[in-house]
Amino acid sequence: MYFYITLGKGLVMKMLQYELKKIFLKPVNRAMLVLLLAIVLIGSFLAIRDVKYYRGDHPELSGPLAARELKKVQKQWEGPVTGDVLRRVVKENKAINDSAESADIGFAKKQGFADLINLICVAFSEPGKYDPYMCDSISPDKAAKLYERRVSRLEKEISELETGLPGAFSEKEQRYLVRQYKNLKTPLYYEYAEGWKALLDSQYLPTLMIIIIVIIGFLVSGIFSDEFQLKADSIFFSSKLGRNKAILSKIKAGLLAITILYWSAMLLFSAIILGTLGIGGAGCMVQLSFSNWECMYNITYFQEWLLCMFGGYIGNLFILTLAMFVSAKSRSAVLSIAVPFVLSCVPMFLGRVPVLADFMSYFPDMLLRINKFLGDFVFCEIGGTVFGVYTVLIPCYLLLSLVLFPMIYYGYKKMGAVPARAGQ
Repeated sequence: MYFYITLGKGLVMKMLQYELKKIFLKPVNRAMLVLLLAIVLIGSFLAIRDVKYYRGDHPELSGPLAARELKKVQKQWEGPVTGDVLRRVVKENKAINDSAESADIGFAKKQGFADLINLICVAFSEPGKYDPYMCDSISPDKAAKLYERRVSRLEKEISELETGLPGAFSEKEQRYLVRQYKNLKTPLYYEYAEGWKALLDSQYLPTLMIIIIVIIGFLVSGIFSDEFQLKADSIFFSSKLGRNKAILSKIKAGLLAITILYWSAMLLFSAIILGTLGIGGAGCMVQLSFSNWECMYNITYFQEWLLCMFGGYIGNLFILTLAMFVSAKSRSAVLSIAVPFVLSCVPMFLGRVPVLADFMSYFPDMLLRINKFLGDFVFCEIGGTVFGVYTVLIPCYLLLSLVLFPMIYYGYKKMGAVPARAGQ
């Protein structure tokens, strides 16, 4: 009995290995893997290069050299951003404006606290009208009320929108937003965090996720259609394990390919950027970035990274599992390849149409671009309780992915019950 159990496990492992070899050893697939590696390296280089340090009338520095200089000047402002610190920011900004020989020299001297200047500007500008010179005219005492201003401005904005009109919030959504704003622990802590900003605040991360999903879609597109394309389907389904363990091996191979390739690419991308620019500032709140000043998620940079990485994985998993389901039902690799492209790219453009914007906010492509939409107010209401959209989308699409696996299994299993080449 032990011999037969061992033999059965050995056959299953060999079937899984065979399916993985089909994915990774095809010449065209290996070329796609090389392309993916090149894209990850190029994206990392571009993200690192975007870190700048300006030296007034001298040529600017970029990349690691810029990061080293920024770390030095930002060290002088490290610590809790209290009211006294905000008063100091305004006074120091004015002193530099009055004494600097030129605007470029003045800007260079402000780089140690430029992030704090940006926070003051975005907080006290009129909604939708960012004034980059607000810190030049604001009084120190007014700037010290930065955190109070964040909450009061939100309350004013939502009160001016009449319930029921486009863009308005329901009463429950208003209470949820105000509660999230008030739950932000202040004062915020400021320190050098250029590595996390280069990784999370750029367009390279969501672009890389879209490229990854398209490339992996190309690699797994043939898992369920190859037998039909090679006219070997009748042999496959008539074999002893063809209708059960062989199909499970295909599903496992697809899941492994998606998981290994996604995490390899994203961890390599993150490791290169953070290894070059440093991991300092992981515990800083995302609201320190002026683009996320109005963010309703009270999380740190490291928590945002976890949210983006795991959210992106769930988005990849659902879209690519759906692509495998299409491949299993249609016997077509072409249709399967089209699924990742359509679901990752098309909703991005349809979301720009005002009448479709709210509807498209619940598509799985949102999980590929979490870092770019983290500051948006998008909600889900379940059982009378309001949630941020990502706290619902991630478990929802994980559940849908798990539902698709048995659908692939039973759907592909029935293919052998139909004349193998009917309609071909």
